[in-house]
Amino acid sequence: MTMLIHQCYLSCLSQASYVIADENAGEALIVDPRRDVEVYEAFMEAHGLRLVGVALTHFHADFLAGHLELRSRHGVPIYLGAHAEAEFEFKALAEGDEVAVGDVRISVLETPGHTPESVSYVVRESAEAPPHAVLTGDTLFIGDVGRPDLLASVGVTSGELAAMLHRSLHEKLMALPDEVLVYPAHGAGSLCGKNLSTDTVSTIGAQRSGNAALQAPDVSAFVAMVTAEQPPAPAYFLHDAVLNKQERPLLEEVRARSAVSLGLDDVRQRAASGALLLDVRHEDEFHLGFMAGAINVGLNGRFAPWAGSVIEPGRQIVVIGHEGQLEEAVVRLGRIGYDSVVGVADWAALDASLSTQERDQTVRVPADAVVDHLTVSGATIVDVRAPGEHRAASYPGSRSAPLDRLAGLAEGWDRGAPLLVHCAGGYRSSCAVSLLRGMGFQAVADLEGGFHPGLVAVV
Repeated sequence: MTMLIHQCYLSCLSQASYVIADENAGEALIVDPRRDVEVYEAFMEAHGLRLVGVALTHFHADFLAGHLELRSRHGVPIYLGAHAEAEFEFKALAEGDEVAVGDVRISVLETPGHTPESVSYVVRESAEAPPHAVLTGDTLFIGDVGRPDLLASVGVTSGELAAMLHRSLHEKLMALPDEVLVYPAHGAGSLCGKNLSTDTVSTIGAQRSGNAALQAPDVSAFVAMVTAEQPPAPAYFLHDAVLNKQERPLLEEVRARSAVSLGLDDVRQRAASGALLLDVRHEDEFHLGFMAGAINVGLNGRFAPWAGSVIEPGRQIVVIGHEGQLEEAVVRLGRIGYDSVVGVADWAALDASLSTQERDQTVRVPADAVVDHLTVSGATIVDVRAPGEHRAASYPGSRSAPLDRLAGLAEGWDRGAPLLVHCAGGYRSSCAVSLLRGMGFQAVADLEGGFHPGLVAVV
């Protein structure tokens, strides 16, 4: 077999992209690439492949795709579904159209529902060969299906998109043979669905029998299932969906203009002009000392999705961290189209020059001191986990304020009231505490180590 399907999985975004190649012919096509495209170029160089095209299954909302980067570097066409509308030139693919990659054939199934222009790509080793795999984008996941409410277009409701999704699944994808491999665009952790599996590949047969969303008895039941209890979409989703349709700056240009090294006076000036200070260090280090007003979203976690959830698109950003973290942070922000970094600052250099008034730190309360802390302070416990986590197990009387909604909810709170904030492990609560301190909450502490089930009975 000369056909190759290589999955590139980016855990921090739960995002999968694919290199489809005919190794004998030395040709490759990339589907749903991320914006930092060097990973694909390294793979193609190692396998002696030449890029002949780049395809999107749809306009993604949760990351900025790398189709323009690959077009610029390799001069290849961009393929989209026939119902797509974009500022850039592309080749429109309708139902049954094929793209040749050497002898490998990639044929199009129009599968609207997650978005109106969504398509899936069926891959065959040759024109005569049976289907081997299908790249389903956000139409069919492992264990779930795409949500229809993210990008309901003008005049099309989420219910109408859900009905389209049902037809796409049952009339198109489930018409494929059971042995066909299923390669989705996302896995567990993505907000493009509710119950995605940690598996990143499956088969049509396994999904036919085991995917709960495909067991709905009729269209009405399916629509009710897939439109109910979807988590709120982060603010950056619409931003990315729009950018993915536009001509916009390439990541290499963004990286070049963002890599301005700032001293303390520069950081002060940018902050005074409205720039947000984003400290990307680990929460265990951040809480010991940081520049007043900075918010903490650590590179050690799901950095880009959380940054996109708590920072409004377009806000100027100064990245603060250790020397080896700064460029990585710029790239990971660029993956979600946050191209407004106006400079980077090494924490060690800032730390040596900060005045007492400019330095802040957070209070951490260890588990064995929680009861005493609550007794003395009278603090309200604030749970910044997702609503489902709070419902499953929580401290009595705690206030549910999911991190992605915290700033809006806290606007109406008493800034003098003591608060004890927690999440599941400490990553989100560090971000939450820093946000609250930036909003003027002074008597706020962080529960070290996150939620402790053993404390429920004693708190």
